[in-house]
Amino acid sequence: MSWLKIYQFRGVISRSCSPSETFLVDSTTVGALHSPFRCGYVIVRLSLFGAPPSKPASSNTVKVTMAHNKPTSTRDTLPTAAPDDVTADSNVTSKAPQWSRLRALLQTIVERDYPWLGWAFVYSFTLFFLFVYRCIGLSALISMYASAEDGTLAVVLGVLILGFLEDFVCVTYFACTLWLFDKLKPIVAKRFTGEGVTIRVAGKMAVFSVSWLLFVAFTIPVVADVLIVRLRDMRFTFDIIVMAIQEKDNASSFEVSTEEITDACVNATALVVAATFFAFVRTRASWADLARWNPTQIALPLSSSYAYDILRLTGSTKNQLNSNEPKVQESSPVTEDAEVSTLTEKVDDKGTKSSRYVTVDIDASECSTAASDDDNDTSQCLPVEKEDTNRVDKRQYLQQSLIALVGLILFPMLIIAVSCACSPLVAYSALNTTLNEMLGHAFQPDVDGSTSAVDEKDLPWVETYIHHATENHELFGNDTLYRRTTGFQGDLAFDVKVNPKNPPNVLLLVIESFRYHDSHYLVGDEDPSNLFKDSDMTITPNFDKWAKRGIALRNYWSSWRTSRSVESLLFAQLPYDHVTKSGMTGGQHETNLSGLPQLFSAKGYETFFTTGCRTNYDSWDAFLPAHGFDTVWSRNEMMKLAQSDLGIKPGDWKGPEHRGLNWGVHDDLSFQLLGDLFVNKTKAQAERVANGEPKKPLFLTHYTISSHVNYVQRPKWYDESKKPDFSALYKGQKYADNIKNYLEIRYFTDMEFGKFMDRMAEAGILNDTIVVISGDHGQGPEFGNDVPEDRDVSATRVAGAIVAEGRLGDAVGMVMDDATEQYDILNTLADITGVPEGGFEQDGVGRSLKRKIKFGKRVVYSNNPTRKMSVVRGHERLRYDKVTDSMLLHNPDTDHDMKNDLLPTLTEEERADWISWRDAGRRINSYYTKRWEGKCLLAAEC
Repeated sequence: MSWLKIYQFRGVISRSCSPSETFLVDSTTVGALHSPFRCGYVIVRLSLFGAPPSKPASSNTVKVTMAHNKPTSTRDTLPTAAPDDVTADSNVTSKAPQWSRLRALLQTIVERDYPWLGWAFVYSFTLFFLFVYRCIGLSALISMYASAEDGTLAVVLGVLILGFLEDFVCVTYFACTLWLFDKLKPIVAKRFTGEGVTIRVAGKMAVFSVSWLLFVAFTIPVVADVLIVRLRDMRFTFDIIVMAIQEKDNASSFEVSTEEITDACVNATALVVAATFFAFVRTRASWADLARWNPTQIALPLSSSYAYDILRLTGSTKNQLNSNEPKVQESSPVTEDAEVSTLTEKVDDKGTKSSRYVTVDIDASECSTAASDDDNDTSQCLPVEKEDTNRVDKRQYLQQSLIALVGLILFPMLIIAVSCACSPLVAYSALNTTLNEMLGHAFQPDVDGSTSAVDEKDLPWVETYIHHATENHELFGNDTLYRRTTGFQGDLAFDVKVNPKNPPNVLLLVIESFRYHDSHYLVGDEDPSNLFKDSDMTITPNFDKWAKRGIALRNYWSSWRTSRSVESLLFAQLPYDHVTKSGMTGGQHETNLSGLPQLFSAKGYETFFTTGCRTNYDSWDAFLPAHGFDTVWSRNEMMKLAQSDLGIKPGDWKGPEHRGLNWGVHDDLSFQLLGDLFVNKTKAQAERVANGEPKKPLFLTHYTISSHVNYVQRPKWYDESKKPDFSALYKGQKYADNIKNYLEIRYFTDMEFGKFMDRMAEAGILNDTIVVISGDHGQGPEFGNDVPEDRDVSATRVAGAIVAEGRLGDAVGMVMDDATEQYDILNTLADITGVPEGGFEQDGVGRSLKRKIKFGKRVVYSNNPTRKMSVVRGHERLRYDKVTDSMLLHNPDTDHDMKNDLLPTLTEEERADWISWRDAGRRINSYYTKRWEGKCLLAAEC
């Protein structure tokens, strides 16, 4: 059976036949054109192509081009009927060498001008580009979620196959976007008038620009994802872009290494080159126009409405095509926008190539084709009943709709289902970032924690996270931590004497990047991980001094990043789990919270927040006043006070004196101003008490800033002063200079802290103040400034102490060795200072450290969204992934850098216990994430 290819329809032939569409139809029953069609002439070009080598050039295979008689653009202009327009490859014997056969094959495909070539190019080139990057990032992705040993052949194949399927879906949306542009381009071009060359150049520029931009837009998330995974062990999301825009003022504080800049430039160059090549091909090659065809047209040859016998392709065809005498037949116009066209045959001298133009008269009522010559070359029109035509038209439309439905909706849904059925390691490693972000993270596996084990089966599951043995409380629901705490009970671990009639001031002092092993006192003389390199020095002599006079928290944990410490320290929560956002982001005006500010407000305290840092970071300036603080001092207030009260000149901030840093005011000035504030407040309190008025004690939270990365910004006076020799702690290490800078700036903050505490003690203020000292998070300068959190324990285990001069009795010098967390501070201070009448509301997971419990009885959770999650029990810590089965158990005291996995040494029962605590950690993490996103932390239902 012979076939005709009808392609490049110029003008609207029918509802389901748009410009540049292609159909394969039987040579005797051409049925692509159907009612309602436009009356007019359609030029038909017949050209020989694709004959098998064993057949002569006059094979039955012909190419039919149909076009409206008025081209819409220069690109639509009909070609001349030159012999070169046709390729007959049946008699050509390939003499090319073996290596050039592929090129010859590709050239042949291009010359045959298949209408699907543009789609094939978009899919093949883009999929290849994505596959290359998928291979580049594969190892890093597997190591990020598990370990290198987990990258088995089955896992790698699963990642590549699922990744290819997700890439295919992504490229489908990309191709459809390009197709839409190609369809709209001629429509837009018709609205412009002018020189043909001008329109053509403008059109090509539009094709290049749009193709380049769309390629970059669809692939840059994947490139960025692989880059960030390799360099930072993080996944790219659009939230990173949002954060970069919101925190553009702090861009100078973002640490990027030279190697990272080089790597980023190489990847950017590769992306630009690929996008440019892609756009160049789309601009230069006519076959790259996607509007010529689309995948839904696969169904079109299956149904016909009109049948046309264009040419009787019998044995006489050869004679007809080899005719050397051109003939012309004229016809009169039959439509309002078509003129008389002619039938023309042009044959070359040898008869090996031929082309003929046939004018086909199409009318709504009757269809006739005139094309005759001396060899009885005829064309006939075979009409079909109108009812059958409409029925076929509807069936054709339905088929196309079904193909679109499958390709754009059902197939992606199937891939989502496959992703959910795969292991989390495979699903996350195969994730196409562009597709996942575009579809609202639909391709991410569910990270909800499993139901946690509850010893008391008759209690709600949330009781697992409330230390109900020591906390008296009333839950507002069985599926919420929202409760009213009415008091505390149980044996005392220590006691703090407080007179309810003369309540003490409370200072929560949070020190930037203050890790546990900066204090030799907390590490201990034994130093089992040799963190102090066999030296007896300490970096924080003043903290050590005051920790010895209070209660030291040596097994005290945080969750990475400063904003997240606010959630834990002030509201006793496991922080909101997000790489770029925190619970403070956006100010959270619509979210109700209850923690330390609300507790002390209910007790009649004045709530105050101070910091030398700018508070426009992460919406602190909006969040703090909206959630319990009466007064907030930040960088701007501190600078004004320093200039008015301390004699600092405006030029000293950024001038040679370096009294400020890019984050704000250095700690020497902020501690002086904090001391002045306490002195003034205590004087005012004494005056009120003398006048018979309530004391109105002060609850104040202060955050320091000088020890923020990169550690080199310091006041001129300190830079020029003599400092201890810390070389024993950094000599011979890769980042020796960075470690040296960190130790020196840590010493600076500790020195200023010591001056502040001494001043408060001398003024008698400490006897009337309970001080809680806490690092906001740790730091890992040994691993460089770009990825300090890679040193996991250094980043999350922080220094902590409670100082209550004259109130601790025999508890002075106590070292609490059991696992504690920042979220324990709320209940601890509530227990120390007393619960207000009627209790206080909260939704935290902390316990009162004032109460004695059996060592190792309780676990705490310490998470880092950019790395892993962890659960600590006694002196053991399980580091685990949020979604995969990757786990590592170690002793953070004896194995600070996690080199010895203890899991293989456990019994099945012990391992099951740790898995149960891991699942409980996942569930409580998921709980807070959903409650923050639902703005329903203080609600029974969410």
